[in-house]
Amino acid sequence: MSTHDIFMAMPEKVVLNKDVVFDVYSDKSKLGTLKISKGSLEWAPANFIKGFHMEWEQFDGMMREYGFQHPVG
Repeated sequence: MSTHDIFMAMPEKVVLNKDVVFDVYSDKSKLGTLKISKGSLEWAPANFIKGFHMEWEQFDGMMREYGFQHPVG
């Protein structure tokens, strides 16, 4: 298994043994919770008991295939 380092921009810190958690809302309605760790990420949609787990290499592949790349400038 690969080892990853994750840094946050505000303020900069290394993600160690505890997940970074983001609750995501759209128009004041919770979409879900994103948990980021050194080895993977997990998306738990609102009202779901279990989340969807993905390793960083899988996420990279998914974004390259399905993500939208913004033009430069």
